[in-house]
Amino acid sequence: MSSKEGSEKTRDEVKAAREAKKLLKQKAKAKNIEKKDNGSIDIQPPTPNSDSEAKKNKSDKINSTPSIITKAESPKSKDEVDRAVQNENIDINTEKSKELIKAERAAKKAAKQAKKKPIQESGDKSDVIAQDLTVKDVVNTLKDIVNVAKDVQAVTDKVIAIDFTAKKGEESTKSKAELRAERRAKQEAQRASKQAAQQQKAEVKTEPPSKQIDKPKEEKSSKTKPAVEKSKPKSQGMQKMNWFQHLYTEHDKDSLKQMAINSNLHPAVIKLGVQLASRVVTGSNARCIALLDALKKMVRDYSLPARTEFARGLEAQLAASVEFLWAVRPPAASQTNALKYFRYHLTQLPNNVDEFDAKKRLQEEIDRYIREQIDMAGEAISIAVRNKISTNDNILTYGCSSLIERILCEAQAAGVVFRAVVVGTRLQGGAREMLRRLLARGVLCSYADISALNYLMRDVNKVLVGAASLLANGAVLAPAGTLQAALAARAHNVPLLVACETHKFADTVQTDAFVHNEIGDPDDLIDKNDENSPLKDWRTNPNLSLLNLMYDVTPPSLVTAVVTELAILPCTSAPVVLRFKLSEYGL
Repeated sequence: MSSKEGSEKTRDEVKAAREAKKLLKQKAKAKNIEKKDNGSIDIQPPTPNSDSEAKKNKSDKINSTPSIITKAESPKSKDEVDRAVQNENIDINTEKSKELIKAERAAKKAAKQAKKKPIQESGDKSDVIAQDLTVKDVVNTLKDIVNVAKDVQAVTDKVIAIDFTAKKGEESTKSKAELRAERRAKQEAQRASKQAAQQQKAEVKTEPPSKQIDKPKEEKSSKTKPAVEKSKPKSQGMQKMNWFQHLYTEHDKDSLKQMAINSNLHPAVIKLGVQLASRVVTGSNARCIALLDALKKMVRDYSLPARTEFARGLEAQLAASVEFLWAVRPPAASQTNALKYFRYHLTQLPNNVDEFDAKKRLQEEIDRYIREQIDMAGEAISIAVRNKISTNDNILTYGCSSLIERILCEAQAAGVVFRAVVVGTRLQGGAREMLRRLLARGVLCSYADISALNYLMRDVNKVLVGAASLLANGAVLAPAGTLQAALAARAHNVPLLVACETHKFADTVQTDAFVHNEIGDPDDLIDKNDENSPLKDWRTNPNLSLLNLMYDVTPPSLVTAVVTELAILPCTSAPVVLRFKLSEYGL
């Protein structure tokens, strides 16, 4: 009997636990079902299997009260109960919340604790009923906790919804007209503040000096500083013309000030940068020789770091030096070609070359470049042009060119009788320097301004000019004013010869002076000797800008021939010379 009661009690506990799960699921889906389930009371009918079971059922009826009677379903087989629970678990797993999972775990734990407690055979049946009541009380408590949690969550959701609707209602209460009025009021307030600030600035500018003296120094300094800061960008910005915005760069002196004091640049490179920025070194050949001389000194004083190849270590030093030099002034074509030549021979050094041998080889290559590309090339061009000069010729030249100076001086030394006419402008001091050098060498010459060019061209036999670069399309890049001389020569059918070494040939194409050029100091355009010059206070005029272009481009149709160390060639032969130079020097 005791074994049967234990087995039946165990089944009852399992049924109670499963019933609790079912009730939790039903209460999560609908709260009304829970009230119906709690109100219905079913009593399990007695089974006439044995007298003990009949007595047990009878005692249960006598001792049971409405407060302790719980719901029970009709007796089911174990297999049917298991199938129902499996079907219910499939639906419960998809909709379980954290509170339901906690309730299930607590119910299982209570059932396990109830199983572990032994049931005495001679014990009173009221103990069994009390044990059943303890498990059911735990389940009911957990149900209450879940219900309270759900109620709290529902109240929180309602509060959030109420706040959202309240905010939305406040926004909706304002009409579009009110919103527009608020925006207009804000805009008017901003405009009023701007106008007040502008009026204060105008009062500071128009205030007489007597009143400013009476004010304290602190107020005066605080009001004059913004005026100075405003005038600086105004004076700088008004000098830039829209068509030449790409040509303006930072002032050369500013780039020198920005250089770090602890720079690793060689002193010769820094000196060259200062000379280029201040226009002490001018002319394509002079700039090229100065660059090669600085590189030669840098190579001579270079110390190779440990575990570093000579070529790679010197290339890093060279890159920093070139970046500094190109920042202070854009490079000329002669400088670019010389740098390509130097880098080519630097990369041709073997990896295991000795430091002393590498320095010696690079210095010899620099000397060879100067000797062959500048000295010997100038001598060959001088001989070729001298043969073209006839007796009593009037040769007109423009500006200052070291190559033209050499040609005329050597022709005078060779006994050729001719007369030189040097044409220049008020801005360029190079023409006057050219005149001084020719007179010192005994050359018979005269000086004229470019405005008298058409008048002088009637008596001129040849026009001989230098060039800063010869482009790939045959155009000649020369100092500003060369194009005007070429036009005057074409108008009077006077041949125009351009003396240019091949190391000045560039592989770029340019048809005008707007795409690439250099801009000089605009103050050079002002006649400083004239006190009544209208350009004296040009910086204060917001509608006036001065433009001082350094170079112009002469088209190949105006050039008769180009005299090089190779031969006297037409301008259209420039690409052929470029291919020859590239193959010869590996550029």
